[in-house]
This record gives sequence, structure tokens and C-alpha cells, in this order.
Amino acid sequence: MTSRREFLRAGLATSALLPVGARASFAGVEGPASRVSLYKVLYDTRFAASVAFARRAAARGLRVHAMTGDMTSFWYHDLYHRWQQAPVAIAGLTGHGALFCLERLAWEQRMRVVYRGEHAAAAGGCIAHRFEGPAQLAAAAAEATASVHWAAALADIVADCPRGRAQSGTAQSLTARVDAATAAEPLFSWVIAPVPRA
Repeated sequence: MTSRREFLRAGLATSALLPVGARASFAGVEGPASRVSLYKVLYDTRFAASVAFARRAAARGLRVHAMTGDMTSFWYHDLYHRWQQAPVAIAGLTGHGALFCLERLAWEQRMRVVYRGEHAAAAGGCIAHRFEGPAQLAAAAAEATASVHWAAALADIVADCPRGRAQSGTAQSLTARVDAATAAEPLFSWVIAPVPRA
């Protein structure tokens, strides 16, 4: 079992691997006040990419929550009670099941998936990415995922998700020849947040 100290140390090491220029390009939003404030970042310990994502998120100071395929405990022991107080944004890099359940539960709180990325194995050991959400964020996500450190880079993307309504867009990218074992199922990066009324 990895200790919190080892987890944070690995996260800092991973963030140091990201090119400085690439990290700066993720900042599609000006200032923390214009970004979605994330309550927690959910990750799935079954997938190396999800763990790398969580390490980078923790290195940025975001609160992370581990799960192993099933988000039920997170819902019943944490998020349900927090959303009873007030809706707060969450993010993650998980399989489809966790995203599907949380998306449905969020509807009752007048919250929606405001950013979604799909990350699936492609021919030649590559990873194909598709993004939808705020146009500037989707473009930044496509640029960030060209690197083999794509999963860690996505933590910067979700942390920079803009608050409020933004012009939506889509983007695609391909991570060429990923050395680490790819997940057997597609992974999804996402942000669920309150959506202001029109």
C-alpha cells in the first residue's frame, strides 16, 4: 500500500517530467477565481493512467479520492452528504461506469458534465483522445495529450476548467506509442460542475 508521502512524492516527480512550456499552455483560464473550484478528484487504482492523473492532481494541492471500479462508497460516505449542503464540482479519470453514475446523480443537484475526454487504446500502441467541453479547454487537452505523460497532463486540464458558461467545442488527439500498458477499457476524464442558468 502506498503511503500518502510516497504518493505526493511521486506526483511531484511526475509533474517535473512535464515540459515547462506544456504546463504553461494548459492555463486557458485567467486566475483561480475564474476556474471551477474542485471539491475532490476521483481516480481508479486499477489503471496506471488514473493513478498518474491523481498524483499530479495531489501535487497541485487538489484533494484526491481513490476507488477500485465502484464509486458507491464515495457516494454514500462522502459526496451525497456534501451535495446535501450545496452542489460542488468534482473531477476524475475513471472508467465509464463511475462517470455514468455520477452524471445521473448530479442531475438532481442541477449539475452537469461540463468537460469530458475519452481515452481509448488505438492501433500501434497509441491512445486516441476525444474531448468536448469549453472550446479553449478542449484545445488545450488535445495539445497536452500528445505527450506520453498525457494522464498527468489531464490533471492540469481539469484543474483549469473555466467557471460558468463558455463556448463549447470538441478536439481530438493521438498519443503515439505509449510505453506503459494501456487500460483494457476506455478511460474518461471529466468535470461535473454546477451550471449557471441562462
